[in-house]
Amino acid sequence: MRRNRNNSGAISPVAAVFIASLLSLLSIPASALEAELRNSNGSPTIFVDGKPTSPLMFFGWESGLTGPTWVNLTTEWQEFSITVMALENTDGASGIHFRMGGEGPGKVWVDNIHVYPGEKTDTPAENFARNGDFEGTREDIERDWNFFKRPETDATWTLDGDTRVSGKQSLRIDITEAGPDHMYLHWYQTGYSVKAMQKYTYTLWMKADKPRAVDFMMLHINEPWTIYSAASSPYVQQVRLARDAGVHLYSFSLGMPWPEPGQEPNFAEVDRCIETTLREDPKALLLPRFGMDPPKAWLDAHPDDRLLFDDGQTVGMSVASEPWRAEMQIHLHAFIRHCEEKYGNNIVGYHPCGQHTGEWFFERSWEARLSDFSPAMNAGFRAWLQTQYASVDALRKAWNRPEATFETAQVPAAEQMRKSDLGLFRDPVAERPVIDYYRYKQIAMEAPLEMMAHVIKEETHGKKLTCFFYGYIFDMHGIPMGPQNSGHLAMKRMLECPDVDILCSPISYLDREQGGAGMFMSAVDSVRSHGKLWLNEDDTRTQLTPPTSGFGRVDSLEGTRWVHQRNFSQIFPRRLATWYMDLGGNGWLNGKELWDNIGGLQRFYQEHMTEPACWKPDVALIVDEDSPAYAACNIQLACPLVYEMRGQYFRMGAPFNIYLLSDLVAGKVPPAKVYFFANCYRLDARQREAVLQATRGTTAVWFYGGGFIGDTASDANMTQVSGLKLRRGTPAPGKVVPEKAVQGLSAGLTEPFRCETLLDPVWEVDEPGAEVIARNPSGGIAAAAKQTPDGLRIYIGAIHVPARLLRNILRASGVHVYCDSDDEVLTDGRFLSLTATSAGHKQLSLPRTCTVVEALSGQVVAENATQFPLDMALGETRMYLLR
Repeated sequence: MRRNRNNSGAISPVAAVFIASLLSLLSIPASALEAELRNSNGSPTIFVDGKPTSPLMFFGWESGLTGPTWVNLTTEWQEFSITVMALENTDGASGIHFRMGGEGPGKVWVDNIHVYPGEKTDTPAENFARNGDFEGTREDIERDWNFFKRPETDATWTLDGDTRVSGKQSLRIDITEAGPDHMYLHWYQTGYSVKAMQKYTYTLWMKADKPRAVDFMMLHINEPWTIYSAASSPYVQQVRLARDAGVHLYSFSLGMPWPEPGQEPNFAEVDRCIETTLREDPKALLLPRFGMDPPKAWLDAHPDDRLLFDDGQTVGMSVASEPWRAEMQIHLHAFIRHCEEKYGNNIVGYHPCGQHTGEWFFERSWEARLSDFSPAMNAGFRAWLQTQYASVDALRKAWNRPEATFETAQVPAAEQMRKSDLGLFRDPVAERPVIDYYRYKQIAMEAPLEMMAHVIKEETHGKKLTCFFYGYIFDMHGIPMGPQNSGHLAMKRMLECPDVDILCSPISYLDREQGGAGMFMSAVDSVRSHGKLWLNEDDTRTQLTPPTSGFGRVDSLEGTRWVHQRNFSQIFPRRLATWYMDLGGNGWLNGKELWDNIGGLQRFYQEHMTEPACWKPDVALIVDEDSPAYAACNIQLACPLVYEMRGQYFRMGAPFNIYLLSDLVAGKVPPAKVYFFANCYRLDARQREAVLQATRGTTAVWFYGGGFIGDTASDANMTQVSGLKLRRGTPAPGKVVPEKAVQGLSAGLTEPFRCETLLDPVWEVDEPGAEVIARNPSGGIAAAAKQTPDGLRIYIGAIHVPARLLRNILRASGVHVYCDSDDEVLTDGRFLSLTATSAGHKQLSLPRTCTVVEALSGQVVAENATQFPLDMALGETRMYLLR
C-alpha cells in the first residue's frame, strides 16, 4: 500500500507552486553585480558587469567540514599543528583526534600534545590536553585518553622510555592489523569548552618506524559532529596564491540548509565560508557549489521516495520524487535569496549538485546494479508515458501488450533489463517497454535540474549564471551496466533549456596521467553550438598529493606544469572554462610554483579573449545519446567503442569537433571533411536521410552496428547509412585483423584490433570493388572503404582501432595531419600545442609557412617553417603561436 505523502510532513506539489510564486513576489531587489553568458567573437563568454572575464577559477573546500589534516610521518620526530576556528560555544563537547589506521602494520609514536586558545606560539599560557606529554602511568593515560579500535583491527600501546621529545617517555602504538581507513584506529580526548568564532591551536609531535600517512583534527564530539576547519587552512592559503596569480573566480562547496518543517534555515556556515573567501580576496567572484539532497529525517519520512536498487537497498532520494522536487525548490529559493541579499555583489552564479558524488548520475553507477524501482519512479514513468503516447491504444500497440494501461505500467523488472534479444542490441519492437524506461530515466534525472535553474534565474532576476554537472556521454559508457543507466543522456534537452548556462565535468579519469590525453567527457562542441559554456574540472593529482592518490597522479613539479598546460590546450582554442581543483582539500595546489604556471595561463587567456575563436577542425566525431537505450545493458560494447576508443581520436594527429548526432541531424554541425560515427546504432528514417545529406561529398566512417536499429532492426538500415553493402556473418571469437599493405588505408597496421568482446551480431562487407581494410576471425571482410558518388564511405566492423588507421583515413580525405606519431595535437590554426604520449623525437608538419613562437614567453623558435623537429620527454607539452 502506497504511503500518503501529504500525511508525512511533505508539502504537496500544488502548495509548493503557490509558495514558490509567493516567494518570487517577495524577491529581493536586483543586485549590483550582473553575470551573464554572451557570444563574444564566436564563443560563449562570461561577462561580469558588461566586461568579458577569463573563465579560469580555483576550486577548494571551505565548508567547515573539510575533514582531518593529513600528514606524512617519517622515522624522525616532527611537530605538526593546526589552528582552527570553532563554530559554536560548547560546554565540554569539543576535543581532538589523532588517527593511524589504514596504512598497514607498523609503529607510531606521539608526544607533547598541546591544545590552547589563539594562534600557534612556542609558549602557550594554557593547555587543554590532559596528559598530553604522556608522562603519567598507564592508568593515568587510560583515564584521560580513549583508544578506539574496530573489531577487524589489532593494535596495542605502551609508554616508551627509549624515545621521546621531552620528559621521560612517549606514547607508542604497535599496529598489527590497521584496517582499511585511518578512523579504524584512533585516539581521542574530549571535555574541552570552546567559544564560537575563536581560534584554537592543536599541536603534537609524531614519528613512525617507516613512512606513514596519519591524520589529526579538532572537532565537536557529539551531535552535530563537526570537524573544525583550519583558520589558515589549505583553502585559505590557496585562495591567496590564486589571488596573487591574478585568478579571482572561486568555487567552493556550501551546505544548503534543509530545515525541519516549521524551523528556520541556519545560514551561519554558509556565511562563514563565503566571508572567509572575501576576507582573503575582496575582488572575489564566487560560484558556490551546494547539495540538493534531502536530510536523513526527510528520507525516513518518505520511504516511497527513496532511490531503490535491484538488490533491495535504498540510497538517497529518487529524482522522480514529486515531494522532493517541490520541497527542494522551496529551500533553494530561500538559499539563493539569502546569498543574494548578503553577497550578491560578489556572486556570479550557483552550482546545485546531487546524486553520485554530486554529479547528477545515479548513485551506485560504478557498481553492477540497476535502479530505480521505487514507487516514485513508477509514478514518474507512468506520467511520462502519457506524454509519449496519445492514447492507451497507442501504448498497447507499441508495447504489444493488450492489457497495458497508463495506470498499471511498471518500471521493467531487473531481469528484463539485463537480457537483450539481439545479442549486443535490443529489439526495438519486442523490447519497447525497457527502451522506453531507459529513455525516461534520463528525463527523470534532467528535469529537476531545469527546475533548479529556473529558481536561480527567478530569484536573481536572470542576472546570475547556472552551472550543472551533466552530459558525461563518454565516461558513462564506462560504467558496468551501460550509459543507459546513468541519467546523463538527456543532453539535447539540457542544451535547449534557456535557464542553463554552464555544463561541466571532470577531465576524464581515463588517460589523464603524464603522457595521457586529458580527454573531455562530453560532446563539448554541441555545448558551444547551443550558446552554453563548457567547464572542465581540472582535479589533477599534483606532486603535492599523497603518493597513493592514483588517477594519473603526477610526481614532479615539471610534470604537473606539463599536465596543466596540456589541459589548458584542450580548453583555450574552443574558449572553454576550467577550475583548478584541490579535490582532497589538503593543498593539492598549495605551491607558488604551480600558481606561477596557472597565472601565466590566465594572463594568456585574458590577453587573447578579444580575438575571434577560429576553432574549425576538418574532422567531426559524432556520438549519440539515444542509441544506448537500444543496446544491451552491459559494458562489452559501450566501453571499448566509446569510452576507450576516444583516446585514439586524440592521438590521430589532427584536431576534431565532438557533436551529438541530434545536432548533425538539425544542421548545427559545421561542414567537415571527415565524420566518424561512434555509437550511432539507432537512426530513424528522417535521421538517416539527414545524415546522408550532411555527409554528401565527404568521408563518412561508421563503426560496428552503425545504423542497425530503426523502427525495426535491419541490416538494410546499415547498408543505407554506411553506403556499403553489408551481410550477416557468423559470430566467432577472435580479433579483427588488418590487411597487410604498404599503401592504402591499412598501411602500417601490424597488430590485430583490440577486442575482448564476442561481436554478436556480426556483419561483413559485401561491396564489389571495395578496398579491404581488415577481416573478421572467420576471414570475412570486417572493414572496407569505397569511393561512392556521395563520397568516401567506410565501414569498420570493430569496436577499437588504432590511431594510425584514423590518420590514414584523414590523409585519404585531404585532412592535414600535423604529426605522424601517436602524440596529441590541439590547434585552431593559430594556437598549437603538442603533448608527447611517448618520449622521443617528434616531427611537426604545418599546413602553411609560419613563424613559430613559444606561446607564453613570446620566443621565436622557427621562422618560415613548414615543419620542425622536437625532442620531447614523456608528457611534455609545448604551446606555440603560429604567425
